[in-house]
Amino acid sequence: MLDPKSIAVIGASRNPEKIGYQVVKNLLNAGYEGKIYPVNPNADEILGLKAYPSVLDIPDDIDLAVIVVPAKIVPNVIEDCGKKGVNGLVIITSGFSEIGEEGKELEEKVVEIAKRYGMRIIGPNVVGICNTKHKVNASFAMGMPYEGEIALVSQSGALGVALIGRTWIDRVGLSKFISIGNMADLNFSDFVEYFKDDHETKVIALYIEGVKDGRRFLEVSAESSKVKPIIALKAGLSKRGASAAMSHTGSLAGSAEVYKAAFKQSGVIMAEDLTDLFVKANALALCPRMKGDNWVIITNGGGVGVLSTDAGEKYGIPLPDIPEELKNEFRKCMPEFGSPKNPVDLTGMATEKEYKEALKIALKSDFVDGIIVLYCHTAHTDPMEIAKAIKEAIDEEGGMKKPVIVSFIGGKEVYDAIDWLKENKIPAYDAPEMAVKALATIRHYTKWSERPLIKPKPPEGIDREKARKIIEKALSEGREWLFEDEAKELLASYGIRVTKMRIAKTEDEAVQYAREIGFPVVLKIVSPDVVHKSDVGGVKVDIKSEDEVRRAYNEILENVKRHVPNARIEGILVQEMAPWGTEVIIGSTRDPQFGPTVMFGLGGIFVEILKDVTFRVAPIEKEQAKEMIEEIKGYPIIAGARGRKPLDKETLADAISRVSWLVHENPEIIELDANPVFLYEKGLIVADARVRLRRS
Repeated sequence: MLDPKSIAVIGASRNPEKIGYQVVKNLLNAGYEGKIYPVNPNADEILGLKAYPSVLDIPDDIDLAVIVVPAKIVPNVIEDCGKKGVNGLVIITSGFSEIGEEGKELEEKVVEIAKRYGMRIIGPNVVGICNTKHKVNASFAMGMPYEGEIALVSQSGALGVALIGRTWIDRVGLSKFISIGNMADLNFSDFVEYFKDDHETKVIALYIEGVKDGRRFLEVSAESSKVKPIIALKAGLSKRGASAAMSHTGSLAGSAEVYKAAFKQSGVIMAEDLTDLFVKANALALCPRMKGDNWVIITNGGGVGVLSTDAGEKYGIPLPDIPEELKNEFRKCMPEFGSPKNPVDLTGMATEKEYKEALKIALKSDFVDGIIVLYCHTAHTDPMEIAKAIKEAIDEEGGMKKPVIVSFIGGKEVYDAIDWLKENKIPAYDAPEMAVKALATIRHYTKWSERPLIKPKPPEGIDREKARKIIEKALSEGREWLFEDEAKELLASYGIRVTKMRIAKTEDEAVQYAREIGFPVVLKIVSPDVVHKSDVGGVKVDIKSEDEVRRAYNEILENVKRHVPNARIEGILVQEMAPWGTEVIIGSTRDPQFGPTVMFGLGGIFVEILKDVTFRVAPIEKEQAKEMIEEIKGYPIIAGARGRKPLDKETLADAISRVSWLVHENPEIIELDANPVFLYEKGLIVADARVRLRRS
């Protein structure tokens, strides 16, 4: 489909204002070397090409059909394409699932016909496709993208067209451009999988509003990102943005936090905005991997050197000190008042000669893994000569064997030099922070690509049969929420420590169970009609005697009857009062795109006010759970800040992993909260838990 030898444009037109005219014109203007067949029953010739009444009348085989007819007749056209033996379809026509239920039914009909004949669909509701390597512009974009080695897949057609124009301004080269639209058939996962093995593509860039099968996207991206970088700009991260995305392409946007988690798990690099997408994609396409953490800044100005040093800290690649012998080498290219430290300040006296010498030293050094070259335009230098000196240094050292990223600051002459560098495949930017961000992206991606692909395995010590019985019992009774004791037993069945507990049906039983468990104890109401127990006076804590148990038992019953008069009361839960520890929360929700997730954060004020939590798509390994623990802002509390002893991260990571497997293996669980979980220097215990079910 992306390298067709013959293309039929069905709905081709003689009217320059019609999309059918633009598609044929674009194919001709791009210099497409295959055969073009306009299809229009009312025309004999279009733009000098013989036109055919139907695709069935074309005498040759057709690799790709581009369809630009009204939506209502698309099914008939697809049927004809199937009979003709067309391989693939690009449906530019809109008016399908993006407009509502009627359009969705039409879209499903189109897919059903295509599948019957073994044809694949890009679209509908797209701009088209471009292949710069083979001169294919089967779209109604203004022209071809700037040629390069980035494959761009965009869910937005109009934005995609705009980005094609911007590739020429920013000199960001594309190998392929795919407008993916409604993804009725082929979707992001399919193209990520395809471009992984495409030798003409080095980087995969995505503009995403929503994915159709989040779990497959995660799995395909995790494997593909080990081969080449994937960068995604996710739109619809705000509530209003998510709503706009849904109405735009007919796809659910999903939770912003879950998308971020899925990207992190699968090695997808998240872009902040369109500029960031191009900055990161271009650097990764033009530069080799950065094999270590040591990088140098070569500059003629102290100010931009300081800004770049700050950016290094911000983007996770702090600027290192350099060895004395390397400093001595740099001293040879600067006056006495220059600084051979890092940043290497050649001073404002530096010309192209000093820049070339300093860059060659850095390129030769075994210590240096990456290089940032900064230049502020001075009166006695020509930016183009500095740019040429940079390229000469790279060429004379056998090419770019380590990342070299450039930032020039100045006026028009500087921008001309930046464009020249980009045209010569050296990433260059007009702000030092951008250059450092680009280098950091390369380093972080290199680290990811060197890590083994994790395929989670379930932990030992799980009683799945017991877990299923608990869930099935509640569902058979028509209950949406598990009782607290059931929720804890469910967690315990997956090997997570919970408080000792018994359900008392009478006051005397409550006393007996408190005695057996050991004081102090906690008493809680057990009722399918009371979810938030504390709100109705259904919890009593720190009960230290039998008399207090009797008093608390009756007070709870009175409180619940007063606040929820018709509540069905199953009994009173008597549980041990866990020793106080650091409160953490382990939870789960079910995302519409990615399925079950696992969440972790510090409890109390941290989760309620600061929302210091992190997510992953379930299931996860213990090592992935450790990453979750370490990335929250409150991690120093767990690690042992201000002289405190560190808490038991190993047991905590194990519990997070076990919860992830619990929700993964039991699809009826749509919501889970273990909160609070008390974390100690050794071990943890779940003090309270809620689980919500839905028949899967």
